[in-house]
Amino acid sequence: MNLYQLTAEFQAALDALETVEETGEVIGWEAVEALDLAVEKKLEGYALAVKNYRSEAEAIGAEIKALQARKKTADTKADRLTDYAAAAMEMLGKDKLSTPRAALSFRRSESVTITDPQMLSEEYKRYKPAEPDKTAIKRAIKSGITVPGAELVEKRNLQIK
Repeated sequence: MNLYQLTAEFQAALDALETVEETGEVIGWEAVEALDLAVEKKLEGYALAVKNYRSEAEAIGAEIKALQARKKTADTKADRLTDYAAAAMEMLGKDKLSTPRAALSFRRSESVTITDPQMLSEEYKRYKPAEPDKTAIKRAIKSGITVPGAELVEKRNLQIK
């Protein structure tokens, strides 16, 4: 039985409780206790699964960082070897080199180098769109300032350890 079904049955069992007025005995309490135990076991299973997934995600994250570091190292080595090869070809006056396993050649390209950004007119500049500063907004609202277009919402976050 899944958690949704268990909680529905638990609520139904609570709704079905009856009290005998003469003795004060509660009828149906055993079913509530049994369902409560089943819900607790199911929640424990959920918590253990969450911990397992978080651990797996952490291991994947660590592996991603290690792979990114290896990628950066490989890219740096490739760039350095490309620069060395280009310098050697230029020094020898070679524009092309072709072998059965590799081909090297220069191609022309153009790029713009900005020498003084302050001298550029506005038509040659672009700006990133502004985004809300949530930290400043939260601080303002907590200090009693009304911020139109924003509100502070209290949330409940389940902690699983």
